[in-house]
Amino acid sequence: MTRVKQTVSRQAPWAAFGAVMLIANVSCGKMPEAAAEVKLSPAVEIAETPSIIGKVTLKGADTAALRKVVNVGGNPFCTGHGDIIDSTWKVADDGSLADAVITVRGSQRASNLSSAPLVDQTNCEFVPHTVAIQAGQNIRFHNSDLTFHNIRVSRYEAHGKGANIDNFGQPSRGDENVKTFNAPGIFRLECDVHRWMNAWVVVHEGAHTAVSAADGRFSISRALADGDYIVEAWHPQFSQSITHTVTVRGGKATADFEFDFANAHPL
Repeated sequence: MTRVKQTVSRQAPWAAFGAVMLIANVSCGKMPEAAAEVKLSPAVEIAETPSIIGKVTLKGADTAALRKVVNVGGNPFCTGHGDIIDSTWKVADDGSLADAVITVRGSQRASNLSSAPLVDQTNCEFVPHTVAIQAGQNIRFHNSDLTFHNIRVSRYEAHGKGANIDNFGQPSRGDENVKTFNAPGIFRLECDVHRWMNAWVVVHEGAHTAVSAADGRFSISRALADGDYIVEAWHPQFSQSITHTVTVRGGKATADFEFDFANAHPL
């Protein structure tokens, strides 16, 4: 296993992920919306086996100060679940950073995918807060709360400018929408009813993606052939991603990433 010195990408993260476009929306049985076609690369079977593992950390931050309780404005439903912690930063005392998205450039799409990932709205929060999928994959958006939610989807382009591309309501517990993301990009989810609710969907060109957990650790769970790869870490509080050039040997490699709080510049 080989580890090399990390570098800060000179490209904005959305450029590295490619042109941003949302192609289809399948919502409660509705037909997909009309949109320009994007040609997807062929999908191939890729073994589900860990190839690149590592850890993401944040340096230079007062981790206690980053933990903030959300002001829900006395919302009677949302106050009934206890404190809601601001999801902007999820940092452990040792600097372990959650919700960083790790991708491998030049990744292929996998044909052997499991069911579509779920983004739930529960206790007035999006869970999980960050999801990474491959181009052409679906996401299920679900409402588990006994209150009205809506999901506004914005795509992020150069300089962090967002364009609203969809907005659908989920007024009742059990409501569910399925959306297909056909092209790479970064998408922000928001609930206009509960303005503190937000989440991220990162659509990568292929299947080699991972999201760091609460302990900062990640595992790209798709096989890679031996060789050199550019591996990228992205976090929404940084306008620039971090890259490693990683050498895979025997199907395995390690890549650790460290973000500097002094460089934080949210999208």
